[in-house]
Amino acid sequence: MPKLTIQILEGVERGRIYDDLTPPITIGREEENRIQLNDDRVSRFHLKIQEEAGRVILTDLDSTNGTRVNGHPIQVRVLQPGDQILVGRSLLLYGSPQELRREDSNSNLSDHALDNIRTHPGHPPRGAESVIEPGESSFLEARPVPAGDPGGPPASQTLFPAGPPILPEGLRMGQSAQLHDLLVYVHREMSDVVANAKEESQSPTRGMLMGRTDWQRLQLLQMQVGRYIRQIIEP
Repeated sequence: MPKLTIQILEGVERGRIYDDLTPPITIGREEENRIQLNDDRVSRFHLKIQEEAGRVILTDLDSTNGTRVNGHPIQVRVLQPGDQILVGRSLLLYGSPQELRREDSNSNLSDHALDNIRTHPGHPPRGAESVIEPGESSFLEARPVPAGDPGGPPASQTLFPAGPPILPEGLRMGQSAQLHDLLVYVHREMSDVVANAKEESQSPTRGMLMGRTDWQRLQLLQMQVGRYIRQIIEP
């Protein structure tokens, strides 16, 4: 069972670090949550983080104001060290300082997460609770979040800063065949659109032009993938 670390960068609890957390845990406004956030924009039980097959999965619990990971609204997400979770006015960072340094040394993690924080043993910053609960070992001082989404991560930050998510393992033969067909379909549609694009002859930046039919085809593909995502979340 993996041990999780959640660091709070912004919000009333700014500066707290929760480590040695054993999933599943919930985060929300009520005291019953493992991490309680004093924020009226946070739902009573806002999100859940659990472990399945060696992966750490975040699920939004139908919260009123939603959950964002790296600036993007999500309902379910496989977390990677360095992911920033925006809950109400609170900005949370998934991963311990050691995990972030390890990811950074592998050149997989954006500089934003590491540049935003530094270890600060001692007292919590003003506005954070002073009681250290089980599973907490130190405090973290956060620098201001760069401009972008107000109160959140910069707009330029990607949803997957550590790279593409890996394929699921342990699928049955029929499931593998279905996943294969789905990915081949998406790949084929995208390949046809890319193959039909033409370079702008007069553009100094070598921009690419797309016909309206291909643009509509790409929109339909986007909608279809959206339906797949919805069916996975709400079978």
